[in-house]
Amino acid sequence: MNFLFWLLWIINLLFCILLMMGSSLRSSFGATTDLNSWLLIVMVTILIGSLLLRYALKMQTMSLIVVALPMIGMGIWYIYDTSQ
Repeated sequence: MNFLFWLLWIINLLFCILLMMGSSLRSSFGATTDLNSWLLIVMVTILIGSLLLRYALKMQTMSLIVVALPMIGMGIWYIYDTSQ
């Protein structure tokens, strides 16, 4: 369970880095605040919140659920998109 938490946490961290690169690329074309900025805020909140749940509040299962939320969301999005 510890390995799964850190694996998902690193995947989310890489996703945050990708979001930062994507938002700077998008803003170079003249775009204003868009979905990338809000998604980055949510992802950073998930990363910090999962660490707080794991170490400050000692809620290991809840921290795993929180860190898995982006993967669950993308899985649901994939299933919805392919079913149409």
